[in-house]
Amino acid sequence: MTELRRRVAAALLAAGLAATLTACGGIPTSGGVQAGAPFTDEPAGDFVFNPVGPTTDADQRGILEGFIAAFTGPQGDYSTAREFLSSQFKKEWDPRQSVLIRTGIPTVRAVDSTTMEYSFTTKAQLDEFGAYSAGAPATQTLQFRFVQEDGQWRISQAPPGIVLPESTFLTIFSKHALYFYDLSLQYLVPDERWFAGGTTATRVVSALLAGPPEWLKGAVVTQFPDGTQLTPGTTVTIDSTVAQVNLTTEAAAADRRQRQLMELQLSESLSTVSGIASVEVSVAGSLLAIEPIGSDGPVVQRAVDSRPLVLADGRFGYLSGGEVTSIDELSPKIVELDPRAVTLGSHGTVAAVLAADGVYVARTGQAPVRRLDDRPGLIAPSLDDFGYIWSVPADDPTEIVAFDFDGNPHPVSVALPAGATIVSLDVAQDDSRVAILLQTIAGPRLLVAAIVRDPGQGYVPTSIGTPVLDSLIDSETAIDATWVDRFSVAALTASDGDPIVVSYEIGGLQSSLGRPAPALAIVGGNYRPGLRVLTADNLLQSPRGSSWQSGSTVVELLATQR
Repeated sequence: MTELRRRVAAALLAAGLAATLTACGGIPTSGGVQAGAPFTDEPAGDFVFNPVGPTTDADQRGILEGFIAAFTGPQGDYSTAREFLSSQFKKEWDPRQSVLIRTGIPTVRAVDSTTMEYSFTTKAQLDEFGAYSAGAPATQTLQFRFVQEDGQWRISQAPPGIVLPESTFLTIFSKHALYFYDLSLQYLVPDERWFAGGTTATRVVSALLAGPPEWLKGAVVTQFPDGTQLTPGTTVTIDSTVAQVNLTTEAAAADRRQRQLMELQLSESLSTVSGIASVEVSVAGSLLAIEPIGSDGPVVQRAVDSRPLVLADGRFGYLSGGEVTSIDELSPKIVELDPRAVTLGSHGTVAAVLAADGVYVARTGQAPVRRLDDRPGLIAPSLDDFGYIWSVPADDPTEIVAFDFDGNPHPVSVALPAGATIVSLDVAQDDSRVAILLQTIAGPRLLVAAIVRDPGQGYVPTSIGTPVLDSLIDSETAIDATWVDRFSVAALTASDGDPIVVSYEIGGLQSSLGRPAPALAIVGGNYRPGLRVLTADNLLQSPRGSSWQSGSTVVELLATQR
């Protein structure tokens, strides 16, 4: 075996080892943290790739294969990979512009005496800000040009960015949520990104300061004053477990509350970076005075009642031990409507109810039950914290209307594929995103997009933006969808009557949650353990490992909790 082949084989063995370790339950990402002098960015993980540089007299193919193998080493701004580049080009190449995530076996082809092509099938990709997007597999071909320097072949031209197989990508990159605020500053809204180890903290902060991504614009805001950046020439450093963030002078213009919200954005966005427990903010090198935010800060994730909310034996309420505990004042009003679907508001004082003759709002106190929408063929309504009930007919998914509690209609503009029917619509707990499950000719299709609102008109929803998630599900029949938590949506579908639940991360991967019994509905709770499905036999099932476990109480309806 030649020296070049030994090195390539070693790189492939490392990638295989990484995939094996991942399958065995995870790779350690950090050791114990000790107090000491400040250092740049977060500590390196316990498992890292150490690619090797070019061998003497390697041919063009060997240089190309070595260059691509060195994409596994982000250390030193991909310093090993740059060794394969010409002296001029190594300064120009930008490895962080994108990551193409490939599947299958790539091919290499010589085009002419100084040009080679590298072809592969892409599965997903990251952009320069770490945003993940998946699509249908597609063939991609990259071209590389070569020159000789001191008798050695080097790459003089290459596309920006890197290419990684999925198993290696998941070893090198980790996901981190950037946090913005809903328009009312009540909720923190996540936007999941992926970053390579070694410079994660600096990249997280830089991406956060760049502001909301395109898909969330009009739905969320940031609290950093316009123009705020990391002070030029600085990175995020960590002193013991404190991330030190040095911002430009624009940040000094923030008022007391804005400073608190800035710090909260930073601390939540950096909370998943290894070695960071808190954040210290400076402006142009001077520590910024920030008072503790206290208990009135925005909510990251609000827990719901762990008991399923059901209609059973003529009673509506929380099910525990085979008994249903009613909600004072509200349960009788709901039961009188003979409900087909119910969504309960965040404080348990209002419910959106689908009955045989339309969608109703039921509230505690003296407010009468009011019918809001009498259009035929309505699906289960959704509800947001601004006081709007969302309703839409199944066969006309573009006719979404948000009704206020007085019955005033507010049409919500949305672009959806022609010929589709809408199966479910669920507003996220943060009131800034919506999940829509469609039935199309090609099969079930899941969309997640931002909700654009008018702050000057009571935060009335006006439109739904371009989807950040648009996934055609490999199944036949769409049944229902629900938010699992702030990061993911679960879709319940079936083929030949055999159901499956699949979880879709917003800006991440998808994973199977197993196969329940034939089911009619699914609702979320507190993360994955809180999921419930209502089976065709009117029993509740909940996930237990890779299977679903049934309860014994007969249930007529499974309601959604906000």
